[in-house]
Amino acid sequence: MQRRPRLILSGRALASNYQRLSDLSTGSECGASIKSDAYGLGIDFVAPILWESDCRTFFVAYLHEGVALRAILPEAIIYVFHGISDSELEYFKEYSLRPVVNTMDDLQICMSQHLQPAVHLDTGMHRLGLGEASWDLLEGFFPDLNASLLMSHLVCADDPEHPLNTIQLERFSSLVSRFSESVEKCSLANTAGVLMSKSYHFDLVRPGIGLYGGSPDPLKMQGFEPVASWQAPVLQVQTIASGESIGYGASYVVDDEVTLLTVAAGYADGYIRSLGNRAQVSLDGFLLPVVGRVSMDLVTIDATLLAQALRCPVVGDWVELMGHSVTVDDLAIASNTISYELLTGLGARLERVIT
Repeated sequence: MQRRPRLILSGRALASNYQRLSDLSTGSECGASIKSDAYGLGIDFVAPILWESDCRTFFVAYLHEGVALRAILPEAIIYVFHGISDSELEYFKEYSLRPVVNTMDDLQICMSQHLQPAVHLDTGMHRLGLGEASWDLLEGFFPDLNASLLMSHLVCADDPEHPLNTIQLERFSSLVSRFSESVEKCSLANTAGVLMSKSYHFDLVRPGIGLYGGSPDPLKMQGFEPVASWQAPVLQVQTIASGESIGYGASYVVDDEVTLLTVAAGYADGYIRSLGNRAQVSLDGFLLPVVGRVSMDLVTIDATLLAQALRCPVVGDWVELMGHSVTVDDLAIASNTISYELLTGLGARLERVIT
């Protein structure tokens, strides 16, 4: 019996999500944010499928991610969000990577290097990017910078009614009017920006979470297809008497006799500890509660409902922790986090099966 939890990855679902986002971006190129190993799903799996779906522009966070992606997609346009240092310059040249200019130091390194960088303008995030104090200086640098992209990043696009969305759109539109003749394309929208309206799309959109089946706000599910189905095998089935406790800390006490499943997954696999006593799993179409704390390698499930339906669970049954019945957004709500954190936290010891 395979006792290792597994992640079943659907190339069809990934391609479908990309097509939906591309269709919503009519008139704009649809790129892809593929950082953090494609949000935890693996660039070896994700990148070729997106390329076959006609995605040509990709975004990563670090230089080493760009190098790894270049080995998979020799002809892709690859931007590196975290900028560039002097020691990295030759690697950017060798692997034909495009740095995102966030600081004046980045800008100076890129001058006359023919790297075709992106220029990141901070319109409200106050995280990375050239702030308003630098904007007047840019005009003198653009002729020798050979920039290919002007970009900014939305702060509150997961809340479409937030006033900062309109403020940022107005700021970025003004900067586009000022600098667009010096660049090839302009970009503002992530997944949430794509979903808001065409006014946020400009020349290039760069969705991330929607590609992988999650929603920008898990409380407002957008219906993207689950790309990853996380399954784990049942290791033990037992009957627990009323009044007994389950798991570390005795955080759950049985108030009636229950059928208990012990499943091979835990926080070391990315099934985070806060899901204990809060999440559900799926088995044979039944939603069953997680009871007791999630431990490093194991989680315990109350399968009494299933047993009462005369379907006695057995060792070796596969339980869905995340997928179609329990979505990544469902898990995000149960653990008071976001789908981004859950996907990027998927453990390395999960077996990955591509369908």
